[in-house]
Amino acid sequence: MESFGAYLKSLREEKGLSLEEIADSTKIAVSNLDFLEKDRFDLLPPRVFVKGFIRSYVQELGLNPEETLKRFETFTREGELGDYEAEMPLFNEVPSASHSFTTSRWFTWALTAVGVLSISILILTGVTRFLSWVGDFRNVGPTVTTVQPGNQSRDVSGTQSSRDIGKTAFGEPPRKQAGKKVLEIKAVSNTWIRVEPDNGPAEELVMAPGEVKVFTANETFQVQTGNAGGIRLRFDGRELPSLGKENQSLALTLP
Repeated sequence: MESFGAYLKSLREEKGLSLEEIADSTKIAVSNLDFLEKDRFDLLPPRVFVKGFIRSYVQELGLNPEETLKRFETFTREGELGDYEAEMPLFNEVPSASHSFTTSRWFTWALTAVGVLSISILILTGVTRFLSWVGDFRNVGPTVTTVQPGNQSRDVSGTQSSRDIGKTAFGEPPRKQAGKKVLEIKAVSNTWIRVEPDNGPAEELVMAPGEVKVFTANETFQVQTGNAGGIRLRFDGRELPSLGKENQSLALTLP
C-alpha cells in the first residue's frame, strides 16, 4: 500500500506549494507537517489532532478533505499502522459452561461486589487526583492581577523573587504594538494551546519545542493548554513565572 505521507506530499507538489507555505496558512508547525508526510505518527499528537492537520492541509490545497480522510482511515486500518487506534476490550470473555463454577449465583454476586468496589476505588482515586491537581494549580500557577486601562505600572505576572529577575525563556526582545495587548507564547516541549483574544474567534494549534507564537488583543486573552509546564508566556513585555507542571491542564485569563 502506498504511504499515506507520500500521497500527501504528491498532492502538495502538484500544487507547487512548500511545507512552509502550508504551515504559514494553517498555523500548523512545519515539523508536524514534515512528520505527517514521513508517516511518523509516533511523533505526532493524538489521532484527533492528526485528522485536523490532514483536513487543514488538504483544504489549503483546494481539495476535498473527506476523500483524503477516508484514505487515511484505510491506511491506518490496512497498512502498517493497523493498531494505531486499536481499542482494548474492557473485560475478557469467560467461556460459558452449564455446570461451570463461574456460573454459580454466589460467584455472580461476588463478581458484582468486586466490580462495584473497583469502580468505587477508581472514583475515589479520580477525586483525590483532581483535588491534588487543584492544590498544585493554586500553588504553582501564576498570580494574575487585573490591569486597569492605561495603568502600565502594575505587574501582571505577580511578585517575582530576586533570583528570577533578569532570567527569560525568550531569546528576543518583547514585541510591542501600539494600542494593543501583546501575548507571546514559547513552547519548551510539544504542547497544545487555545488562545481567544477579546472573546473573539479562538485559535487552536500544536506547538513544537522552540516555536514562538505572538497574539494581539484590545483588552483580554483566554488561554488554555494541556501542558502547562511546556510553555512560557510573556504578556505586554513582562514574562510570567512557570505556569505549572508537564502535562498539567491549565485555563488562564489575562490580564
